[in-house]
Amino acid sequence: MVSLSESEMAMRDHYIKQLQAVHDDLLRMGSRVEHQLADAIKALDRLDIALAREVVARDREIDAARNAIDERVFELIAMQQPVATDLRSLLAAVAIAGELERAADYAKGIAKKVERSLHTPAIIEAPIELHRLGTLVQNMLHTCLDAFVQLDVALARSLGERDHEIDALEDRVVEMLKDTARRDPNKLDCALLLIDTAHVLERLADRTTNIAERVIFIATAKAEEINP
Repeated sequence: MVSLSESEMAMRDHYIKQLQAVHDDLLRMGSRVEHQLADAIKALDRLDIALAREVVARDREIDAARNAIDERVFELIAMQQPVATDLRSLLAAVAIAGELERAADYAKGIAKKVERSLHTPAIIEAPIELHRLGTLVQNMLHTCLDAFVQLDVALARSLGERDHEIDALEDRVVEMLKDTARRDPNKLDCALLLIDTAHVLERLADRTTNIAERVIFIATAKAEEINP
C-alpha cells in the first residue's frame, strides 16, 4: 500500500473541502430558490406588490450563486482532474445549478404577475386548485433537494409519479379559469395571467424532475428519464 506524503495528504484534504464547498453552495442556492417560490406564491395569494418586488429583486442573488458554482466546478475540474463519482457529482452540480436558476426565474415570473393582475379590469381570486398546484410544486422542489442531500434514488424516482398529478391539476385549473372568463369577459385578462401562472408552475415541476434525474445519475452512473 502506497502511503501519501504530508503535502499530498494536504492537497487531498483541500480537494475534499472544495468538493464539499460545491455541495454546500448548491444546497444554499436550493434553499434560496425554495424561499423565492414560497414568497412568489404568497405574494400572488395576497396580491402583495411589495413582496412580489422583493422576489424580483432577489433573483440577481440566484444568478450570482449559479455563476459562482459554475466557476468553482470548472476550476476544480481543470486543477484536480476528478474521475468517477467525483466527476459525475461536479458535472451534475453544474446541471442542477442551472435547473435551480431556471426555477428561480419561474418564481420571478409569478411575482411579476402580481402587479399586472392588479391593473386588469376585474381581479379574480385564485382558485383553490391553483393554490394546491403551488403547494405540490413547492413540495417537489423540497423533495428533489432532499434526494440530492441523501443521494436517495427511490426518493428521486418518486417525483416522476407526482409530475403526472401536476399535469392533471394544471388541466383542471386552466379549464376552471377559461370557464370564468367565458362567463365574464371582464375577467379575461386576469384569468389569462392565472392560467399562465399554472403553466409556469408545471414547467417548474419539470425542473424538479430534471434535478431528480441528475441525482440518479450521480448515484448510479446511469442516465434515467423519470418523466418521459
